[in-house]
Amino acid sequence: MKMDVQILSRETIKPSSPTPHHLKTFKLSLFDQLAPVLYIPLSLFYPSKIGHQSPSQTLTGLKKSLAETLTRFYPLAGRIKDPISIDCNDEGVLFSEARVNCKLSKFLEEIDTGSLRKFLPCDTLFCFGNDFDTIVAVQVTIFDCGGVAIGTNMLHKLIDATTMCAFLKSWADTTAGSHNEVMYPDLTSASAIFPPRNPLPGELQSYFSDDNFFIEKHESRMRRFVFDATAIATLRAKAATGTVPDPTRIEALTAFIWKHFIAASKAINGHATSSMATHAVNLRRRMEPPLPNHCMGSLVWLATAMQDLSETEVELAELVETLRETLSNFDSESVNALKGDQGLALISSKAEEMGNMQHRKVKMNMYRFTSWCNMGLYNMDFGWGKPVWVGQMGDPEDKRSMQMIVFIERGDGIEAWMFSDEKEVCVLEKDPEFLAHASPNPLIRI
Repeated sequence: MKMDVQILSRETIKPSSPTPHHLKTFKLSLFDQLAPVLYIPLSLFYPSKIGHQSPSQTLTGLKKSLAETLTRFYPLAGRIKDPISIDCNDEGVLFSEARVNCKLSKFLEEIDTGSLRKFLPCDTLFCFGNDFDTIVAVQVTIFDCGGVAIGTNMLHKLIDATTMCAFLKSWADTTAGSHNEVMYPDLTSASAIFPPRNPLPGELQSYFSDDNFFIEKHESRMRRFVFDATAIATLRAKAATGTVPDPTRIEALTAFIWKHFIAASKAINGHATSSMATHAVNLRRRMEPPLPNHCMGSLVWLATAMQDLSETEVELAELVETLRETLSNFDSESVNALKGDQGLALISSKAEEMGNMQHRKVKMNMYRFTSWCNMGLYNMDFGWGKPVWVGQMGDPEDKRSMQMIVFIERGDGIEAWMFSDEKEVCVLEKDPEFLAHASPNPLIRI
């Protein structure tokens, strides 16, 4: 039987208490301005429990606690006002209720990543516009067995993965009644340290334009690969060198995937192609003093690693050394240097440099990596226990192309969600060396 997700209702959830007049305007930070206008997708899947509340009670409780959480995270209930601010007008977030005609266990035994968007309130990353202007959207889907999926879309213009997790944790704790752990976000530090610029310098407007975010014109598809603890340990050992004797899990996986994308591109095109790998770096933890994780904003910047044209096979250890050198540049001194007018000049110069590399006559492939590990996604307990699985987007309706690889930790392993060129991913799916370490879309047992 074909899985069918039916939307039963849609409504707007507003903060339970009105936002005071003096807090009606929320100032974006410079890094918020540079973030792409797209939605971050996430789905949390929870099994049913004996004696658990009815679906109607679950939905009522989630809506009530969401309203309470929005009182603390009030900018998320507002609307973008102009390039540098949000109108905290309490218009609210979209909340959809849905039912699906299958059991959660059945869905997880035969995961169809293409159907994951059915559990999200927005079936494309790029639906933000005049007819869909909510900063946060939520969809709660009830399975036949009583299991629950909570799908969210959060606007990257204000929300990075760290802010997303802080908001979800606060909502979960409020739902579960853990009032001693209720989080109040830091809503002022980001814009105070990195004030917005209006207008943005031309090179920043050019490089960080929405059109520039999509590198190629062909279609992308989402694929899920799982690396278990043994595979990760093996890759870390293979990647170790005298320069980098202890590569991290993410360094080893990034280098491994990058290496095989380079080989896939060569197999498709018949020749080697230069490539660039970027990693989203959370600026909070690298500042001095560090900012808390509940500091709201899209506080990320890109670490950029280059691999020049080479007809010989690229070694895993070589790529790890390149990544380590790039990431080590993000120390507290260099991050603090991004503040003020001097920082703006540095950011503008880096954007211009990356733009020149990206648009040079010789083609260059770009692969964007980001890690959602160590963010507590599997600790989001709404009072029904922890999620059995955390999913990403699946294939969106909008086929605009980009190369994005998201790492999500699950137990001792890591799932790599690859939103990448269809041809390159098809090569990976037939690459025995790649498949020796990566399991394509394995089932989840509950």
